[in-house]
Formats: sequence, C-alpha cells, structure tokens
Amino acid sequence: MFRNSIKLFRIFGIEIRLDFSWFIIFALFAYYFGFYYFPSVLPGTGSGYIILVTIITVILFFTSILVHEMSHSIVAIRKGAPVERITLFLFGGMAQIQKEPETPAGEFVMAIAGPAASFVLAIIFGAIWFVSGQYVLVQEPAKYLSIINIVLGLFNMLPGYPLDGGRVLRSVIWKVTGDLRKATLIASTAGRVIGFLIIAAGIFFFFTGNFLNGVWLAFIGWFLQSSAQAGYRQLLLETNIKGIKVGDIMNEDLVMVDKGIKLQELVDDYFLKYRFGRFPVVEDLEKQKFIGIISLHDIKAIDRQKWSEVRAGDIVKTAGEEEKVNMSTEVSEAIRKMGKSGLGHLVIMSGGRLKGIITRSDVMRFVKFRSELY
Repeated sequence: MFRNSIKLFRIFGIEIRLDFSWFIIFALFAYYFGFYYFPSVLPGTGSGYIILVTIITVILFFTSILVHEMSHSIVAIRKGAPVERITLFLFGGMAQIQKEPETPAGEFVMAIAGPAASFVLAIIFGAIWFVSGQYVLVQEPAKYLSIINIVLGLFNMLPGYPLDGGRVLRSVIWKVTGDLRKATLIASTAGRVIGFLIIAAGIFFFFTGNFLNGVWLAFIGWFLQSSAQAGYRQLLLETNIKGIKVGDIMNEDLVMVDKGIKLQELVDDYFLKYRFGRFPVVEDLEKQKFIGIISLHDIKAIDRQKWSEVRAGDIVKTAGEEEKVNMSTEVSEAIRKMGKSGLGHLVIMSGGRLKGIITRSDVMRFVKFRSELY
C-alpha cells in the first residue's frame, strides 16, 4: 500500500502516510458536508463559512482516525512491537505493527486502546457541543464529530478480526485455549461472517433506492472479510516460519555470471538453460566478487536488438544494504525487508562473500511443504 502513498510527517518516530485512495473518501465527505449536511443544519450561513466549517470538520474527522490508530501504535511500542508507519486510506487507517503481541493480555490492551481513544474524543467533542451554546458554527461540527467517534468506536468493537473487537475476541479465546492459531481462526471466521452480513446489508440498501450507502457498505464488507481471511493466512505463514533462519532455506545452488557476458548469451546459455528468474553477477568467475543480481525483468527492459552489444555489467545494479541479509536472519524479518524495499529476493552474505539467495517463491514453497508435514 505505502508505495502508492505520500509521506506527511512523523509522530513519536512513526511515519504517517496518506494513501492515494484517501482523496476519494476526502472528496466524498467534503461533498456531503459542503452541499448537504451543513447547509441543512446551518440555514442562512454564507458559503464561505460553510466551506471553512466543512474543511475543518473533515480534517478533524481524519485526525480522529489518526488518533485511534496512534493509540494502538503507542501501546504496541510499549509492548515491544515496533510500528513503522500509519497509513490513512479509503477505509480509514492502518497501523503497520511489525509483530503480533506475545501474550493475550498484550493483544487485549493493544486492541482496546483504539476504541477507547475514539470514545474519549467523543466525550471531548460532546463537551464542546454542550458548552458552545449559540455558536452553531462550533456546535454542529462538534455534535457530528462526537457522534461519528462513538460510531467509529462501536463499529471497531464488532467481534470480528481484524477489527479491534475481533482482536479482543481473539485475546479472550487465546487466553482460554492457549492456542493462538485456533483463536485467530475463530476470530477471523467471525470477521468474515460480519463482512458478508455488511455486504448483504449493502445489497439491500442498493435495491431499496439508497444507492450510495449500499455501495459503500458493500465495499466495507468486502474489505473486512478479505482482511479477515488474509489475517489468518498471515498468521499461518508466521507460525510456519517462526524461528527459521534464511540460511536454512536459502538457495545455495548458485550459478554466477561474469559481468562481461552479453545479454543475448546470458539469455541463451543461462536463463533458457537453467530457468532461474535471476542470477548473481560477479566481477570475475574465479574471484567471485559479487556485484548484484540481474533478473529477466532487467533484460526485458533493454531493446532486444541491443542484446548482442550490451553486457550484464552495464545494467546490473550494485546490491545495496537493503538487499542483503546474513545467515542468521529470521525468515520473517527477511520477508518484511523484501516488502519494505519492494524486492522479490535477498542475497545472503557471510564474510563479505555471497552464500545464497532467498526469494518470495522459496519462502512460499517452504511454507507449503512444512504445512503438509505438520
């Protein structure tokens, strides 16, 4: 997601990003507030004031979502789970927490923090609504923000993973059974059921004339059930690779190519012969001083008529630190590193020499094989 987003700022070391899809929901809220809600509750108010109140209200609404996610993140950091970023997007916000809680209690506290923050904000905006008296330009936005934060808190407490209520449910089942995998299966199944029910409600609204709300509910339901399924699959992945080092599953059967080889020869004698998707490029085949990885994608980016002239060393990119790991790096960390850098592979180095390569495909094959065994 973050590759299609823009960086805004940092809070407590957490990067705050704005996904491009956010502009869709921003435009919808601005349209609703500016042309329907505030003109109806603030009759006779000038258009300039309506625009100003609309902008402030929409910003405060998304600030409320950010506070909700920040609450999760601050608790996660205190529990020893690093948080790399929070991204605001079409369906709200998402905190990228680098690892799951280690105990049911940690899960419970982390999950409940978000809705608690939303309810606190509802109280604050409710107090402003109460004391603002005749200042309707303050009273009406505060009223809406108080109500929407209550709705946000209640919705997130629905008992379906990955909603906060689903995480609370998972923590309780985890505590009772001692089985995180079973708890996640139950909570994610509940999340999928809730998602399908929301989709059904959306379809009902759609066919009863409430087109926009119907479509919106259907999208929310689809996102929830998809996220619930993906969450369980992610846990299975993490369970199967927990404690596994990259050195345990890396591809040691390396076929290196000299930087001086022409691309046409590289395709004919290496890619077509070995059918690997990438090869390490070295300064010299005897000394094997590693330069970087060349992939079929890199070659396809070059005009085919130039393959007989261009050498591998002309287009290979020197491997940076973001592309390297050591033998003792855990596979879970390697996956996060690949995701962060947008790479499909990592090179395993030891003593300054290339020892192997690990790819996403290697990890998936290992997980599938391990799942069949256990």
